[in-house]
Amino acid sequence: MRHFSPGLSVKCPKRLVIVGDRLFDGRGGILVNPVVVVEGSSIVDVGTRGSVEVSGDYELIELKGVTLLPGLIDVHVHFSGLRTYNPAEALTTPPELRALRAARDAERALMSGFTTVRDCGSTIALHLRRAVSEGTIVGPTIVAAGRPICQTGGHCDIHYLPIEEVRRLGLALLCDSPWECRKAARVALREGADFIKVMTSGGVGSEKDDPRHPQMSVEEVRAVVEEAHRVGKKVSSHAQGAEGVKIAILGGVDSVEHGYFLDEEAVELMLQQGVYYVPTLCLVEFYKKTLENPPPGIPEWRLRKQEMCIDAMPRSFLLAYRAGVKIAAGTDYYGPPLRAFGNHSDEPIAMVKYGMKPEDALIAVTKNAAECLGLSNVGVLERGKVADIVGVLGDPITDIEVVRKAVFVMKGGNIVRRAV
Repeated sequence: MRHFSPGLSVKCPKRLVIVGDRLFDGRGGILVNPVVVVEGSSIVDVGTRGSVEVSGDYELIELKGVTLLPGLIDVHVHFSGLRTYNPAEALTTPPELRALRAARDAERALMSGFTTVRDCGSTIALHLRRAVSEGTIVGPTIVAAGRPICQTGGHCDIHYLPIEEVRRLGLALLCDSPWECRKAARVALREGADFIKVMTSGGVGSEKDDPRHPQMSVEEVRAVVEEAHRVGKKVSSHAQGAEGVKIAILGGVDSVEHGYFLDEEAVELMLQQGVYYVPTLCLVEFYKKTLENPPPGIPEWRLRKQEMCIDAMPRSFLLAYRAGVKIAAGTDYYGPPLRAFGNHSDEPIAMVKYGMKPEDALIAVTKNAAECLGLSNVGVLERGKVADIVGVLGDPITDIEVVRKAVFVMKGGNIVRRAV
């Protein structure tokens, strides 16, 4: 057995021929006895044994008992470098330590089979993205929003601090009119955002609001969307309540995060506009566990809001899924033990637990996730795509839990993990 230690990226010969027991292509297609040929950073052929001809010099990689998948994608994380549930930790932990922790989190994500992640708001991710791309650290491809945009007193404003201190810290871009929101979008783009994150409802993690209550106006959201779309960037919205979801969609966003309290009108709008829905359904288990045994530092107000969401989340998920809304997998994990990097497979597993077919959950964490991010070169295993390939031990169609068992990880044609 060959096992590459975490952090070691192995440069591969000119051509690799990878064979396994099964292959799920990201679109719903399944191959038995698959063969994937990789040259450089690209997939040059996909087929079955006997149908793919390989000549010349190559290395054969046999993965017995393994299902090959496209590199998995988590479309909602936060590289916070935090390790507790105490809101004050973000203010009391040195930024250098948080950055080092985030680098370790990036490595954990990659080693678990997630070759791409989208950071939906943090001050660290833009720099982490650069460190990964230049080879300073090992991690997944990072799509980063940088600082999120919210209204004064909204989700991502720090309610327990004086407003002057919130503005000084600058962890979010606060704005209160279409013109202020337009300027905030320009600032986010100037800082290097790959996409922009807005907040159109209250949230579980913000003290003085309610997840069901709307925030920002359609006009404010539209101003942000116009600035992003004119330079080819997408906009994502934190929206837990139905009215916040509707504001986001009417404003033109490309994806809705959470959607805990959907109604039929919100679902119909998502369908009409082709908006992606990121339910972060795995948080149901987190909410339940922390209510049963509250960890140190978690605020009482947060526990109360978690409790109000637990039953609504699976209902909203099924409402959207049965209607045919495009769903992408995201965890909203940010570092503490019950929301730790490396456990991103919790989301497709939760989706199946609450009623999704396993093949649809796999699509949500591959093809749909890539499309949600606007990435056309990953998310499926086919000729011409980037060689982001994961091997899991077992068959995830019959047992979705095996997505936790990534024994082979290739990113961009380089093997970063092999444990079989």
